[in-house]
Amino acid sequence: MDIYKNEKRPETKELIRKIPLLVPSIPQQIDDKKCGYFVLYYIYLFIKNSPEMFSIDEGYPYFMTEDWFTLEELDSFCRTLESVRVDTTSLDE
Repeated sequence: MDIYKNEKRPETKELIRKIPLLVPSIPQQIDDKKCGYFVLYYIYLFIKNSPEMFSIDEGYPYFMTEDWFTLEELDSFCRTLESVRVDTTSLDE
């Protein structure tokens, strides 16, 4: 099944294949417990630091680098989230 054809999209498979796959070197989680925190922190920093507009032609977004944030900054973010954690047990009733 060709999803682009079925959805009557103007893109062709050839055009889609030309889109470069760019994988930035950004901080990685070091355990199997903080995946959600990493995702939330990535989203938070992306929204906070990304420019209004950027062009892939001018290079990958300059703010997404290996030193985009430190593990200490992530830990601080996690502590902040945990300090505002809401008790949802009463919502189940």
